[in-house]
Amino acid sequence: MPVTDRAEKKGKPNLLLVFTVVMLVCVLAKDEAAAQAITVTPADPRISVGQTQQFTATGIDAAAAVEAGVFHQCALLLDATLRCWGLNDYGQLGNGTFTSSPNPTPTAVAGIAGAAQVTGGGFHTCARFPDGTLQCWGRNSEGELGDPATTAWMSATPVPVTGITSATAVTGGGFHTCALLQDGTVRCWGQNDYGQLGNGTVSSAQVSNATPVEVIGITTATAVTAGGYHACALLQNGSVRCWGQNDYGQLGDGAVITPQTRPPTPRPSPNPVEVRGITTAVAIKAGIFHTCALLRDGTMQCWGWNDYFQLGEPAAVNASSTPVTVSGITPAALAPGAEHTCVLLRDATVDCWGDNNYGQNGNGSERGIFAPPTAAVTGITTATAVTSGAEHSCALLTGGTVQCWGRGAGGRLGNGDTTDAFTPVTVVGLGVTWTSSDTTVATIDATGLATARGPGFTTITATSGDRSGSTTLTVADGTPVTRFTLSVVRQGTGSGTVTSDDGLINCGGGGACSASYDSGTGVSLRATATPGSTFDGWSGCDTISGTACVVTMSAARSVTATFTRQRFTLTVAGEGLGNGTVISTDGRINCGGGGACSASYDSGSRVILRARAGWLSAFDGWSGGGCSGTGDCVVTLGEDTMVTARFRLLGLF
Repeated sequence: MPVTDRAEKKGKPNLLLVFTVVMLVCVLAKDEAAAQAITVTPADPRISVGQTQQFTATGIDAAAAVEAGVFHQCALLLDATLRCWGLNDYGQLGNGTFTSSPNPTPTAVAGIAGAAQVTGGGFHTCARFPDGTLQCWGRNSEGELGDPATTAWMSATPVPVTGITSATAVTGGGFHTCALLQDGTVRCWGQNDYGQLGNGTVSSAQVSNATPVEVIGITTATAVTAGGYHACALLQNGSVRCWGQNDYGQLGDGAVITPQTRPPTPRPSPNPVEVRGITTAVAIKAGIFHTCALLRDGTMQCWGWNDYFQLGEPAAVNASSTPVTVSGITPAALAPGAEHTCVLLRDATVDCWGDNNYGQNGNGSERGIFAPPTAAVTGITTATAVTSGAEHSCALLTGGTVQCWGRGAGGRLGNGDTTDAFTPVTVVGLGVTWTSSDTTVATIDATGLATARGPGFTTITATSGDRSGSTTLTVADGTPVTRFTLSVVRQGTGSGTVTSDDGLINCGGGGACSASYDSGTGVSLRATATPGSTFDGWSGCDTISGTACVVTMSAARSVTATFTRQRFTLTVAGEGLGNGTVISTDGRINCGGGGACSASYDSGSRVILRARAGWLSAFDGWSGGGCSGTGDCVVTLGEDTMVTARFRLLGLF
């Protein structure tokens, strides 16, 4: 993923090469179009009035994964081909062309079939294949394509990465690339001016390092992520190690990074360092100048650049070289960008915060800088993945469609336009649209489920991009079956899921919050609170037993499940012969200063306590809540907690 364009183009591609590549792309496009006819199944089915029929389509351009480059975007399709859109000045779209013009709609990557993963870098892109090999394309001035035989400064078509045959993951940085191998080691190649290759060396930004080198001391990695000029690895024991640029503290090792000038003081670190305090990480993701980790308890911590509150903690002024907790956020996946950060939440919605000058928060709010909590990204309720570039983000939705928001320059939003979008827009040509030619005979929903309404014939059509496929549905006469809709509403301060035993409803879990049932059908629902929340009860049910609700359909029905965010009490006590005050940075605790010595907080809240010694007294340190020493006490609430501050009289020990 990640970074800024600080380097200029160094040359122009050979014209003969360009002509050859264009011819190759034309041939591939023709063959691809012939091979990708859409087939709708089952073919020509017959049902009766009131019955339903589930249709499926093969050969559609449905996305299975999305990954942002800094100024471009790519999607891995269900058929294991790739589509990319956005900036293409270095050939990073892989379609055989170089152009400074916008590319606002998806284009096929030439010659790629059977891909298992795609990753976007600053001005290059890479794909991983099931056999552990890699191919890259785009900018190559720094050797980021990983092929010493490719000496051109850019390639508009994929080239193989040398020596990599067992990759389990690949990640694109600003001008470097890294791969995780099956044996738990990591290889990196490309620019190394900040030590981002992790092999203990630093070289000029203009030096090309096209041959992958092994990162020092990493032998048990389970994930790797590359930022603008740094990279990090998640290890089997839940710790994280990072290397490369540390100007903003993006390595998380607690290094002294003050004063924070703009531009910052260069702080290269060519050897991996351990991120301070993280021992239970389950996922990591690098932004351009910051990094985030998802912990085993569901919380999220970030470190690095924070001018725009992208760390989610305004108290970390400008930057933090130690991880800070993003309060109130329990993500399912992480997507840090440049000046903003997005997360996929467990209820399939997306939240973003930080800079919103181009609409990066995606919730329609005005231009500005916003710290969490923020309103959710508008209209997204079925996301399965999210990814962020420098100034834009995209979400993969159920059904293979993709929506993007933020800066539209270069066409990186994929909606056929270059206008900034403060709420999500749909990427052209990905996913499938279902239609029925005669809705008096049968209607069909977005998932391909047709419902017979009356006798006759109707054509069921699946459309993806500029291609379509169809079949004929025959509906026989008969007594119409009365059907009613059951709707589920979730309310309260907490979160959770509601599922039906038949699987038709999975509200909050990425599925539908309503379903249609034949009259007289009994539907069993079950509520499950997410960690940090409790289930408080049902309304609208026929019978209730704990978290279970049963409804018999005799009319349209609506049931409500209430979830409440758990709250815990933080209590401060003083001990010793001295005196002083303890205050929380949020102002809710002011113990010894005329205010409260306890306060109630939502589960997962991060509270910072500061002790101030009184007259003729000294502060000796903390106990409880995981705090020690004489610095700030930082408590993350997961239970009722007591913290004690010790004060002594001066001159006494």
